[in-house]
Parts: sequence; C-alpha cells; structure tokens
Amino acid sequence: MVQSTRNRFCRHGFRLPRPVWAASTLAVLIAVGSGGCGRSTSDRDLVYRRPNEAVELANTPTGAFGAGGVPKVLWLDPRTPAQFAEGHIPQATNIPFPEIERTHEATCRGFEMFIVYDTDYDDVLAKAASKRLMELGYENVYSLLGGLKAWKTEGYPVEKSQAPAVANPSGGKDAAVPATSDPTTRAR
Repeated sequence: MVQSTRNRFCRHGFRLPRPVWAASTLAVLIAVGSGGCGRSTSDRDLVYRRPNEAVELANTPTGAFGAGGVPKVLWLDPRTPAQFAEGHIPQATNIPFPEIERTHEATCRGFEMFIVYDTDYDDVLAKAASKRLMELGYENVYSLLGGLKAWKTEGYPVEKSQAPAVANPSGGKDAAVPATSDPTTRAR
C-alpha cells in the first residue's frame, strides 16, 4: 500500500503547510528549469565549408523544389574594422567579435544562413564568432574553412573598403553570394 506524501511527513514529525509545500516545489522547479538557459557550444558543433561549398550553399534554393528561393545569407567578418577595410569578401558585413552579442538583434535578425570567416586556417576568431551565434540561438551557421586566405586561393575576389558594411536583411548587403563568385568570372 502506497502512503500519501502528507502521511509520510506526519509520521516523521516534519510537516509543511500545503501552501508552503506548493511554493517550495514551484521554486525548485523554476530553479532547475532556469539553470539551462545558456546554450553551451564546443568545437564539435561547428560546421566547416570550403569556399566553393559555401558559395554553392548560399546559392542553393531552399524548400520543396527550390520554392523557398535563395536563402538570405549574412557573410560575417568578425575581425576588426581595420582588418576588414584591408580586404574582405564582397557583400560581407563586419561585426567585430566583441560586438556580436551586443548588436546581434539589429545586425543578424532576418538572415537565414550565416557564413563566418576570418583571415587564415588557424585563426580562432571565426570559430568563436560561429559558436557565439549558435549560443544566441541562430541556426545554419557555417565557418569558412581557411578563411580569407582559402577564399583568395580558390580565385574568389576580395574587396577593400574604407568603412565596414552594415547588415541589412531586406536588401543591399544580403546577396546570397558575392556578385562575382561565378567560377567563369573569378578574378585570378
């Protein structure tokens, strides 16, 4: 025979009034539930793409039979504004890594895919920025394997600028892939 919780507490001499018991149970459930709010990521969560794979991914229509159209892609450069101005992927947006968490609501919302790159194969900035985006709840986040160095090695163009571009998911900087990324028109 199963004893009720109330009788068990009475037998041991410890009895909480029902409102206190209910409130304490609720407090424990809230504490346990809120402990997992921050999403943790590791390097195993990262998805790498070579430049040609990233271009293809950015230009592949989504949905059944491509009915969803080409995704709105944010090519994200988390380097400093000075490094960005020295050379970056055309159509890329510069959001310095320290600014991502503070500005992501204004700069990243509205995009369906994120391709993050840095300077070289061994740079950790793209990894960190990709993980930060995933922790903030974004999906379809890819890291460009080899960064800007691999991009140039594969013959894709690099642009120089004086001021960083601003993300705009409704037009302008949201081209799925840089305009000159067609393999037949690549700059060598």
